[in-house]
Amino acid sequence: MAMEKRNEINRRERFRRLAETHGIYVIFVIVACVFCIFEPRVLHPSQLLELVDRTSWVAVGAAGMTFAICSGGFDLSVPGLMALGASLLTGFLVKSGFSLGLSLFLMFLCVGLLGLLNGLLITRLKLQPFIATLATCLCFHGITQVYTGNTGTTLSSEQYAALSYLGRGFVFGIPVKVLVVLVVYGFMLWLYHKTSFGVKVRAVGSNEQAARTAGVNVGFTLNWVYVTTALMSGLAAVLYVATMGSSSPRAGDNFDLDCITAVVLGGSSLSGGRGRLTGTLVGALFVSFVKMCLNLLSAPEAVRAMVTGLVLILALSFGSLTSMAMNRGGSTK
Repeated sequence: MAMEKRNEINRRERFRRLAETHGIYVIFVIVACVFCIFEPRVLHPSQLLELVDRTSWVAVGAAGMTFAICSGGFDLSVPGLMALGASLLTGFLVKSGFSLGLSLFLMFLCVGLLGLLNGLLITRLKLQPFIATLATCLCFHGITQVYTGNTGTTLSSEQYAALSYLGRGFVFGIPVKVLVVLVVYGFMLWLYHKTSFGVKVRAVGSNEQAARTAGVNVGFTLNWVYVTTALMSGLAAVLYVATMGSSSPRAGDNFDLDCITAVVLGGSSLSGGRGRLTGTLVGALFVSFVKMCLNLLSAPEAVRAMVTGLVLILALSFGSLTSMAMNRGGSTK
């Protein structure tokens, strides 16, 4: 009898974990069907293309955020990094007259060093990641406003021509941005699963003290985690500028919330030690899909906020809800 009860508990726990990690796919289908009832255009090819536009930079930023969360931390500075990266890129092109290659190199160098600053604040000064990156986000936004005069920068047609293929181009009918996202996720999956860096990130996120005892250089690992997150934010800024043809000091608004939501929806653990990059990509699509559908329905801002929150609560609690249902079903036997 005890063995049967133990097996039942194990079965329910496995099902709960399965629901937590793969429930996003079920929720995605359900939400898409509901929105299709109210607005059939949500699955029109033009709208799906818009979904790709909306998702590309969030998906790239969320890939970096997956490493930060897997390491047991957060990076709330990504909105400031994205806005600053986009402003630096357009500023180097328009104000300084640099070539595209040099502008990209300098922009990535700047955001990479700022990511290293985040890491040093956490590893050397022992600041909590939440506090450290929130503070640097405010600083980065301030730097962006000073650099731009709190105004956007628009590329000329000649300057945008070099980036337009990345933002608006196609290869065999596939948007170039989709290929960029797939390459990024392919690389990040390799980095996470096939390299010692990925093993160390998971070890630090699971138990930092145990990882330190096992010989992991925790400081070095975390520094590179935040450099990686910053570089992904820089790449997100490039995709944003390539799509819009301009930059704005407000380019990164809600970028951190979208990235964190995508990571958590994808099944990564907020307590660290476990990340699911493929789930993160689906989570990014889901967040952008909900926003796109609400825009199509011309929902008021208050309704958009409420519906988005309710859908996210449902998705995030799907595992717990299914576990409760199973327990209730088992108690009636």
